[in-house]
Amino acid sequence: MSDFNIEEELKKLPTSPGVYLMHKATGEVIYVGKAKNLKNRVKQYFSPSYKKTSKIEQMVSNIDRFEYIVVDNELESLILESNFIKEYRPRYNTLLKDDKNYPYIKLTTDETFPRVFMVHRKAKDKATYFGPYISSTIIKEALDYIKENYKLRLCKLDLDKAKKTSYKTCLYYHLNMCSAPCINKDVDTYMKEVKEVKDFLSGNTKDIIKALEIKMNELADKNEFEEAIKYRERIRTIVEITEKQKIDSKEEFDKDIIGMYREKDIAMIQIFEVRDGNIIDRNTNILNIDANDTDSDIISSFIKQYYNETYFLPKEIFIPCDIEEKELFDEWLSRDKKKCKLVVPKKGSKDKLVKLASLNAKIQYNQKVARYVREEKELAVAYDDLKKMTGVNEIKRLESYDISNTSGVLNVASMVVWEGKGFKKNDYRKFKIKTVSGPDDYASLNEVIHRRIERYEKDDAKFNSLPSIFLIDGGLGQVNVVEEVLKEYMIDIPVMGMVKDDNHRTRGLIYSGIEIDLNDYKELFRLITKIQDETHRFAIEYHRSLRSKEMLSSCTKEKKQKK
Repeated sequence: MSDFNIEEELKKLPTSPGVYLMHKATGEVIYVGKAKNLKNRVKQYFSPSYKKTSKIEQMVSNIDRFEYIVVDNELESLILESNFIKEYRPRYNTLLKDDKNYPYIKLTTDETFPRVFMVHRKAKDKATYFGPYISSTIIKEALDYIKENYKLRLCKLDLDKAKKTSYKTCLYYHLNMCSAPCINKDVDTYMKEVKEVKDFLSGNTKDIIKALEIKMNELADKNEFEEAIKYRERIRTIVEITEKQKIDSKEEFDKDIIGMYREKDIAMIQIFEVRDGNIIDRNTNILNIDANDTDSDIISSFIKQYYNETYFLPKEIFIPCDIEEKELFDEWLSRDKKKCKLVVPKKGSKDKLVKLASLNAKIQYNQKVARYVREEKELAVAYDDLKKMTGVNEIKRLESYDISNTSGVLNVASMVVWEGKGFKKNDYRKFKIKTVSGPDDYASLNEVIHRRIERYEKDDAKFNSLPSIFLIDGGLGQVNVVEEVLKEYMIDIPVMGMVKDDNHRTRGLIYSGIEIDLNDYKELFRLITKIQDETHRFAIEYHRSLRSKEMLSSCTKEKKQKK
């Protein structure tokens, strides 16, 4: 169960334009949308009076939480929506079905004799990519233009490995559409053609257009209007192609935009990552600060931590304020012979981007910090309730156990740890049941707790501390089993059973033979539900992995037997 209170978060929505992302309980983004007015648009999904399609009804039933990013206008929201749809591929977005949005032109500059063609996504290789382009028609026109005016090869042969006499000239050579580098290994001449194509696709087309205009005018003067029109169309194609059709930025270089919002002892940093002219991602970071820290101190500290081990660094990082020793930072950021510098924009579109990032940092602060404070208060109440129920003076650690099997096959158990204010995943443990065959949860649980305590008694580093309370998925029978094992080792630790209702949802706690109805303990109910769900998930995940290995092993044995 999520701690995200949808009704409360709906009240905080701004009336600004922006993009919203709907999440399932697992964290998966299931829908991305844009809005002229975020408050009005997002509220509609949860309004009983709003008429919804069956698809939207299904989507809403799966929403566990939502987040949003504020932008300046509808165009920016459209751009960001498109980028996030491509990034997350949400199941309820119609556009997701078309995986060919915004294609690229690829020039294989990593080959001795490069080729040029259309692709639908960029690969992590050394080739050169142009785009993305909104229209595939424009790409087709560009490629047609290149075929008509240059003689780059169209085949997929690996000429880097082929010998000089490996191939014969093909039809494209005889149609004067290819220079046949498979036979004529003249790299210098071929690369001159490649350079012109690269200039054409990069937008360095002034000389090309000028030459075409001269030719067009010459033909027009000779009254050869049909031929002149062809050159005019070529010029039009070049102009359309060289506009690049960038989704949201006229600047092609990579950059990060950093915005900041601070209040009391917390600073929220929001980063927009711009790659190839597109905002492809955003990161939110929380810093604990001192009230006396200056903005410059905070930004300096953040940059040192965030970019210390970052593999990729952009060309520029926009920051909201000047910092001391900026030149030194620029030198530190410029790694692997790649220049990277900090920029403090004072006006214009760059300053606008930093302010937009800062605005979103403030929104994130209001969402996350307020939730953090609320969760701390709720956890304190839950701990107080547990202390009163069990008599435990201090709750440092909770351990939760669950048994999983399929009709007694592949019995496994999970141990999940909650320590302090959250799950301690490094302390999670998995158990494959060794002594029990068949669906016997009591015997399986007996084995698991025995093994857990024995490992503790032997000072095993992986089991070097005991919990304040044992939480067991099950009822009175399971609790009795664990209590008997603890008595054998003379360990006095409370054991509580986590009981579920007929719909497999957390209902109450079993302690001292009595069931405690958690409806009377709202904060504790949330904590126990969260722990019980995580324990069950971890057990099921382990069981599935073993079952998959078992099936694979069986298939392998069958194949060997057939052979």
